[in-house]
Amino acid sequence: MPDLLNISQSPTPQLTSQFPFSKPLEFGAVVTIDATLFDGGSVDDSPLGKAQGVYVASSEGDAGHMMAMTTVFADGGFKNGLRFFGLHRRDASESHIALIGGTGKYTGANGYATVKVVKQGVNKLLLFNVYLS
Repeated sequence: MPDLLNISQSPTPQLTSQFPFSKPLEFGAVVTIDATLFDGGSVDDSPLGKAQGVYVASSEGDAGHMMAMTTVFADGGFKNGLRFFGLHRRDASESHIALIGGTGKYTGANGYATVKVVKQGVNKLLLFNVYLS
């Protein structure tokens, strides 16, 4: 199952990631994130970068998953990127995760991202709205 990330050119970046699992994870389970960033939501578009990290089922009987993810953007030779960390709750309409730094032009970046599950056809995607402070 290929991952698909989408970043828009809006003032507030939006990242979309294909949901890596369809059922709740067992406590302690780890799922890797290894995805290519695309502009426009199609793998036929030019890649903008990549995202790597992990989801960890962080509590028993809960729909919360700890997420740690690094994104890097092809613009600038993969020198510009953002780092995210937080708890994504599958049972909430929206979760918030911290933006905890970056590289290149995002060095020292702080902020947060909202994370929402959205459906696109038969796929479930994670929509990230990123807010830099």
